[in-house]
Amino acid sequence: MQRNVRMIVTNAKKWLPTQFRKLSHGKSDKLPPVEKSLISKKGSDKKVKPNLQEKPPEEQESSTAASVQLEAEDEEATAIELPPPMKPIPDTASALSGATVAPSSSEDATGTANKITKALSLKSLEEPSSAQPPADLAEIEQFVKQKVESLKYLENDGTNSSSSAMAMGLVGGDGSSSSTMALNGGHTIAKPAISPQFSENEAADENLTEEQGIEDILRKRNYALRELITTEEAYVNDLAQIVNGYIAEIRNPSSTVPIPEDLKGGKERMVFGNIEAIYEWHRDHFLKSLQKCLQNPYELGPLIKRSERKLHMYVVYCQNKPVSEHIVQEHMSYFDELRLKLKYKLCLGDMLIKPVQRIMKYELLLKDILKHTLRAGLTEEVPGLKEAMHIMQVVPKAANDMMDVGRLQKFEGKITTQGKLLLHGPLYCVEGASSSDKNSYNSQKPKELHVFLFEQNIIFAEIVGKKTQFTSPNYIYKAHIQVNKMTLMDLSDQTNGNRFSLCSIDPQRSSLSYICTAPTPELHNEWLNTIHEILKTQNDFLKALVSPIAYQKELTKDS
Repeated sequence: MQRNVRMIVTNAKKWLPTQFRKLSHGKSDKLPPVEKSLISKKGSDKKVKPNLQEKPPEEQESSTAASVQLEAEDEEATAIELPPPMKPIPDTASALSGATVAPSSSEDATGTANKITKALSLKSLEEPSSAQPPADLAEIEQFVKQKVESLKYLENDGTNSSSSAMAMGLVGGDGSSSSTMALNGGHTIAKPAISPQFSENEAADENLTEEQGIEDILRKRNYALRELITTEEAYVNDLAQIVNGYIAEIRNPSSTVPIPEDLKGGKERMVFGNIEAIYEWHRDHFLKSLQKCLQNPYELGPLIKRSERKLHMYVVYCQNKPVSEHIVQEHMSYFDELRLKLKYKLCLGDMLIKPVQRIMKYELLLKDILKHTLRAGLTEEVPGLKEAMHIMQVVPKAANDMMDVGRLQKFEGKITTQGKLLLHGPLYCVEGASSSDKNSYNSQKPKELHVFLFEQNIIFAEIVGKKTQFTSPNYIYKAHIQVNKMTLMDLSDQTNGNRFSLCSIDPQRSSLSYICTAPTPELHNEWLNTIHEILKTQNDFLKALVSPIAYQKELTKDS
């Protein structure tokens, strides 16, 4: 029986339409595989043997399954032999009249196949062989129709069993799907059904995600705070090397590296300025307070606020910095010899710049902490951190300004007695030209001067050198005007641009005057407003000294 089934299936596979047939002495060349849809048009001359049609239904069912398996195996066969050409059958449907039954279930489909086989067997016995259609063609056509009907049935009826799907080749022998679609009751399932419990879990997951987000933000803020403390510890160690290394060695009378004579007499103290006081405060107070903030981050803002007065030590240090740089440059060989003895990697000049770098870095570290505090929603800590950031902006600016003041040379008075530095920067100035003498102003080329505006004096200085990444220019004193003996006039117009004049009314300096031009309109307004405010303050102070009663009455009237 197995041999007969193999012969039927082989004949069905070997048959091809006329347009693909190429015969040569009864042999055929290798041809490309033919789609199954073409196997319903022609039949073979071979007849089904009686012993196949007389088999019981159980064996016939197994024969059908075996034919499907053999059909899959024979698809890879090559060099097939074709039967001789035959006449096409005009009406194949007539051979199956009354024999086709649409299955209603998987069991009906199997029974229908058995009925068709019996009907074909009866017809082969009753009718002469010349009137019978080819049995293998009828069987193949019926099998194809079964598959089509079964597919339609699967689409329309959700009660099909997995055996029908297996007959169509959609489900493997172990019941698992062999297609990319998952069949469940005849329906295609895109994704698993979501239970009500899943929705509750999803909402809980969202809350958990939000909590994890806040925890992640707080963890990042903790990292930023740790960075502040870690860099502070490294900074204190750097200061310790300067104080316990260089300063201790210079003060050691039995040092193997003798101090040069021109560094004695207090000049060596100008090299280090007030760095000892800065080191002791950071070591004993500020660092320890920062370390406590790791457990109580809300204390960081108030700590910076309490430390504002101490932080102004950096303003004094930066004011002395230009003098220190000059002395270190003059005695580079001596300080380098000390470095080799102390086994330090950095030279003294690079170590003395660390306080300047540190005071500039606090703002960046606090900015990162404030950002994470805002994201975490800790609004009660925000005002203190914002005030701390403001302090770390004002102090470095004042320190940088005083470092520029420290580069002012040949000024006869003491800078510390000139009051607070209000403004400084480059201005294009013409000396000796008054506001009424336009010819004198136009005949001279403006010269760029660096101008320092203090509460007591305004100082004009020439610029020597240019500012680069590693160097800063020096300023050579040229002239000054006392603020309480100075007049201001705005000369701005469309023709001459932004200009203002400063004239001395001191009898001993009556000829001293400058017409100044700021680089931008914004700077012009800043200079004009700042000078106007300080002049108003000076005039009010003078009125209070000359006539205190009248000044008090004026204040009462204004209020």
